[in-house]
Amino acid sequence: MKKLLLLSPQLVLTLSLFGQTIITSQNHGFIPNDNNPMLLTSYVEPGPAGKNVVWNFSMLETSENFQGSLKEVYTLKDYPSNQGGNVVLEEFGNRFIFNMTANSLEQLGFQSSTGSTEITYSKPFVKMRYPFGFNSSFSGDFKGDYLVNKVPVGTISGTYRVEGDGYGKLILPGGSELSGALRVKEVKLTTQTINNSLINIEDVTYRWYVANHRFPVLSLIKSTYTPANGKPSTQTKAAFNGNVVSQPSDVDKVSDNLLRFTTFPNPYKGKVAITYTLPESCKVNLAVYDITGKLVSVLVNGIEDAGQKTHYFSAAEVGMPAATYIVKLTAGKVEATRTILEVR
Repeated sequence: MKKLLLLSPQLVLTLSLFGQTIITSQNHGFIPNDNNPMLLTSYVEPGPAGKNVVWNFSMLETSENFQGSLKEVYTLKDYPSNQGGNVVLEEFGNRFIFNMTANSLEQLGFQSSTGSTEITYSKPFVKMRYPFGFNSSFSGDFKGDYLVNKVPVGTISGTYRVEGDGYGKLILPGGSELSGALRVKEVKLTTQTINNSLINIEDVTYRWYVANHRFPVLSLIKSTYTPANGKPSTQTKAAFNGNVVSQPSDVDKVSDNLLRFTTFPNPYKGKVAITYTLPESCKVNLAVYDITGKLVSVLVNGIEDAGQKTHYFSAAEVGMPAATYIVKLTAGKVEATRTILEVR
């Protein structure tokens, strides 16, 4: 139970409003069969809230790799069919059960890596409401039961508050600079009673999101445990994603007006339609890359006439797995990128 949830709702292309990332269900919701590789790192204080902040975490020391993975609920053994939910997040072997909708992401349950310890929420903990941006906020309460080997041994209850408390430039280890980053602050207060032993837990989590990556690119978590008749103790955890591909620049903002560059549907099965409009005849390069930056397919490389253009891409047709890909469009002197996700 001490392994902390680092991922949060929140994967493909986000909308950008005046340079600020907006989290949506379509672009950041949990989708089964997707993975999020991250690096554990040292914990530091999260820095200030507000507008146009510069968060410099370039000097964080990394330790080990880990990966969060999303799966269908039916992959869980002995999962109660009446509990609901449609996606499972697995981290360090622990499994977090969620119900993903167009409006929210709610946690319905938990299973430990051994399967012996479970939590079932009679009132879910809401991880995210969509859409969500700077100055957005929501709060609520939750409750549930602890079980060991399917036998109830205690209860859990508490409150939570989630707010978009800042946006600006995020500098990651290695020097990558990500502008327009949205910071989401989550404060969760929990009272748990197991075998008549009570403990209060305060979890304060900060997560940063950018405009072309579904998962948070940096997570900082501080947990304080206070027994009923004991001294408080604190645990921290931090991780970042080193696979974030270059995000939309000022050029992309111009392209939204000039090119009307869209991908639909997204996520997609089979093929995605990539559409853009050229105000005049020009040289065009339209290419698809994987998340490491490796070229996957060139769809267009030559002169195109003015007007609306539509091209199609399928990772399966070029022998690639269902995954996240980057579409890059260069039209004359204008460049733009979009992130797409193929599911099967």
